[in-house]
Amino acid sequence: MAVNDITFLENGALSLIGSAKANVAAGATKINPGEPVAMALGGATVTAMATNKPVVATDFMVGIATSTSTQTASVAGTVDYMPLTSGVTYLISPKVAATWDTQAEYDALVGARVLIDLTSSVYTILAADGATYGCVIAPLDVVKFPGKVAFKIRSAVNAFA
Repeated sequence: MAVNDITFLENGALSLIGSAKANVAAGATKINPGEPVAMALGGATVTAMATNKPVVATDFMVGIATSTSTQTASVAGTVDYMPLTSGVTYLISPKVAATWDTQAEYDALVGARVLIDLTSSVYTILAADGATYGCVIAPLDVVKFPGKVAFKIRSAVNAFA
C-alpha cells in the first residue's frame, strides 16, 4: 500500500489528536503511515481499511496510521495511529481528478457523504453521495491544494465514539 494517502489539513477546534497503538493479527495486510485503520466492532485487532468504506453502522475506523505495522505472516504485531477526533479535516487525492478540478465543481460536492476507495494499493476518495457513507466533503481552496479533497469522518463510523 502507499504511504501518506491521507494527511491532516487541520485539527478540530480546541483538540489535540494524540496517538495510540493497536494490535495487528499475524498475516494481515501491512498498514502504512497515512492509511485508514479499521476494526470489527468489539474486535481485538485492526486492519487496513478495505475499499469502498466506511459505511455507517457497518464499518468502524479507529484512525489514521502513523507507523508501518510490524506483523509478519506468522507473528502478530502492532501499528501506531492517530485516533479519530471530532472536527478534524483530512486531505486525500480524488479517485477521478476531473470531477474536482475547478472550484465550482468542488464546491458543488461540499457536504456530500462519500466513501474511500482502494485501488492498486492507493486510497482515494469517491464523489458519489450516499446517505450511509462515512466521509463528508469539507470546503477547500482548489488553487491552494490542487489535486486534493478535504473531508471529515462521520462520528457514526468511529469505533470508539
